[in-house]
Amino acid sequence: MKFVMVVLFIACVVSAQDNTVVDVLKTLGTESKLLELVQKAKIDSRLEGKGPFTVFAPTDDAFAALPEDLLAKLESDNLLLTQLLEFHVASSKVMSDGLKNNQLIPTLIGLNIRINIYNTSKPSVITADGAVVIRPDNVASNGVVHVIDQVMWPVPTGDIVKGIASNIHLSTLGSAVSKAGLVASLSGDGPFTVFAPTNEAFFKLPAGVLDGLLKNVTALTNVLTYHVVPGAYFLPGLGNGDTLKTLEGKVVTIKNSMDAPAMVNNATIIAQIAESNGVILLIDTVLMPPSMHYELVYERK
Repeated sequence: MKFVMVVLFIACVVSAQDNTVVDVLKTLGTESKLLELVQKAKIDSRLEGKGPFTVFAPTDDAFAALPEDLLAKLESDNLLLTQLLEFHVASSKVMSDGLKNNQLIPTLIGLNIRINIYNTSKPSVITADGAVVIRPDNVASNGVVHVIDQVMWPVPTGDIVKGIASNIHLSTLGSAVSKAGLVASLSGDGPFTVFAPTNEAFFKLPAGVLDGLLKNVTALTNVLTYHVVPGAYFLPGLGNGDTLKTLEGKVVTIKNSMDAPAMVNNATIIAQIAESNGVILLIDTVLMPPSMHYELVYERK
């Protein structure tokens, strides 16, 4: 009888030791696509190793929300797929109660995931590069799995200035940032949130306003710094009615409800892009500081 009990005890210990992060992903029931991609990239054996690992695991719905062409590209480019998956795995074990606002967590690819904790609701919302942690602390023998509601894409390989420069929809903003001499500031450690008007947003300005700004560096700087907020405010961190103080010194007001896209002042937020020193939030309208609104818009009509 004692021998049987010892055997059973050893079997239970071995079973517990074998409960790796890969096994946890299998038991969650929402991670079949992630598991498929992990096996395709051949990193499953690594994740079954000693670790420890913290896996930020997008759900099947998160992968389904990606554009079809992007998912097809990931599945056909093993290097790109591996980079994406390794960015979702931290090279340490961090439980949710050990996460702090603006904490940077190194990943297997060598880049950092930015953690934010927002008190816009109860309980507080935890995000990883803007993706909400919806099911934390799924413990494994070699780490922990935190389920997230989005795929962390694109992988943030550069700072905000580089992110603007590489985005075809933000070329006008990029030129304006350079003209105003803000490249060095927005390349700093931050973190910053940049409400980034698209090219189309600039084209919506009344005739002559953009040309006038580009000829007046002081006015241009005032307008651009009105689009920058200290801190990293991903969409889940924007509470309805929040006011955020900008680098220009005045505040912008957030509208964010369940039944409409989030807005800052009168501009709709159309996308968010994580960068190494903050986040870019693309908007469809240029924001005007209250003191400059009449001068820049109405006097030129």
